[in-house]
Amino acid sequence: MTNHWKDIKNADVVLVMGANPAENHPCGFKWALEARDENGAKLLTIDPRFTRTSAVADKHLQIRPGSDIAILGGLIRHILTNDLHHADYVRAHTNASFIISGDFGFEDGLFSGFEEAGSRYDKTSWSYQRAADGYVRRDPTLEDPQCVFQLLRRHYDRYTPAMVAQIAGCSEEKFLEMADIICSTGRADRVGTIMYAVGWTMHTVGSQIIRTGAILQLLLGNIGRPGGGINALRGHANVQGATDHAIVAGILPGYLKVPTPEQTTLAEHLEASTPQPLVPDTVNYWGNYPKFMVSLLKAWFGDSATTANEFGYHYLGKPDGDATWLSIWDEAYHGRLEGFITLGFNPLLAGPDIPRLLKSMSRLKWMTVIDPFMLDSDEFWKAPGMNPSEIDTEVLYLPTTHWIERDGSFTNSGRWAQWKEKAIDPPDGVRSDTWVLSELFWRVKELYQQDGGAYDEPIQNLTWNYLNPREPLLTELAKEINGYDRQTGQLLSSFGQLQADGGTSSGNWLYTGSYTEAGNMMARRGTADPTGLGMHHEWAFSWPANRRVLYNRASADAEGRPWDPTRAGIAWTGREWIGDVPDYGRT
Repeated sequence: MTNHWKDIKNADVVLVMGANPAENHPCGFKWALEARDENGAKLLTIDPRFTRTSAVADKHLQIRPGSDIAILGGLIRHILTNDLHHADYVRAHTNASFIISGDFGFEDGLFSGFEEAGSRYDKTSWSYQRAADGYVRRDPTLEDPQCVFQLLRRHYDRYTPAMVAQIAGCSEEKFLEMADIICSTGRADRVGTIMYAVGWTMHTVGSQIIRTGAILQLLLGNIGRPGGGINALRGHANVQGATDHAIVAGILPGYLKVPTPEQTTLAEHLEASTPQPLVPDTVNYWGNYPKFMVSLLKAWFGDSATTANEFGYHYLGKPDGDATWLSIWDEAYHGRLEGFITLGFNPLLAGPDIPRLLKSMSRLKWMTVIDPFMLDSDEFWKAPGMNPSEIDTEVLYLPTTHWIERDGSFTNSGRWAQWKEKAIDPPDGVRSDTWVLSELFWRVKELYQQDGGAYDEPIQNLTWNYLNPREPLLTELAKEINGYDRQTGQLLSSFGQLQADGGTSSGNWLYTGSYTEAGNMMARRGTADPTGLGMHHEWAFSWPANRRVLYNRASADAEGRPWDPTRAGIAWTGREWIGDVPDYGRT
């Protein structure tokens, strides 16, 4: 979420697409109901189904499955053709005024630079025009035909109500009725939020749907403002936290990038991954990428990560393929994957095409399941149509503690990392995940020490400095994730302290500040709310920097005056920012 659960109560319009929070996120959905019942907000659903959320919504628009982009495109056109965008916000806080190369274009469904032979784009023509000082040329009037705003206008002009109705299977009248409500928030005194879930993300074009939703919200001036945002409804408990710590393929902790084979040196990786500011008055968080990456390498490899060996960068794998869901099981299906470890996860119920998945599992040599419960995947050979006598896969089940049987943190959809204590002891013989993983690490390391082997440096040099190296405490791991000043040994209090010279370590820059010398910030339970907007800065820790609303500089105009004083995300007093933790510094 760019915002957080309780902030939804501050909205004037709540649009639910690709989600059914009344049924799947009932605890969080109460804030949407409060927005409607206490503040007079309009609650809208756009969905192929009439869900339980639709049943309590003010209006529902039924559409064909997969037509979300057409609906969103029609909403964008409705804004642009009727001048419903928040003009001052768009000029101040978006790239709408940036001028694109004159060679950029779009024709017959393809952008300029498409190479048919490789079915890919040469993006050279997509670049910004540069001024003499090297920064992007801008047109604050938004009239230049090659500025982003005008290119958007031309691109989305095709999404007429008639086209939207034809693609989505709804009437023009009902679409326009919904559009009028959604697009009414493009002004300073109104704000709207979007709630979405796997109904968007699990599409083959899920990323494109979400990007289109973000364009819609930026035009309306709803990003960075209390009551606004584009808010992903993650799985309950800790799906957000698992993603933050790189449970998915293609990222490192803190959403850092996995090195590619072409990036043979750390310098090459940092140059390719660190964006340069496009305009002088920009925050450019990711300009700190070298600090984040080097601190992560120091957390992993400690004293073995030095300037001489590029902080252990060459220890990292540099895959030339992908390790996403379909690719993994396709490798297993074709007999090119020998083993699979699943930890707190039930693959058999999580993906498409179960018959093919069963065949893939049956072609593994071994599969290890680490979980509190016996799952379908543990006994996949019992599925209908499977013949155990023809399956050679060896399945190892390692029972581990349930989350109520250990302490630790959850990070909810709103990025709030909340520490919990152990409620009960586990059954006899059941060990913690940390014990299981530590044992796997130590046994592999001991085999390397005993027998040697290829590419042993990453294992031999991995830091494992815990009171009990065979079973680290979760508080020790939390401190390691937070990060240290390696000169003083002190815990860091902000990601702003991270350095690119090896002087700091952090297992995840987003969580720097979550466990400081003052204690475990995730365990805080202060309920004070000076803003009156439900921010509760003394409750737990919200990444990054305990910020409750991302991009909150956009909640105020160029002079620091809130767009809506009754919902002031941050405000400039003449000396400092007040309100939420600002994303623009306190100067």
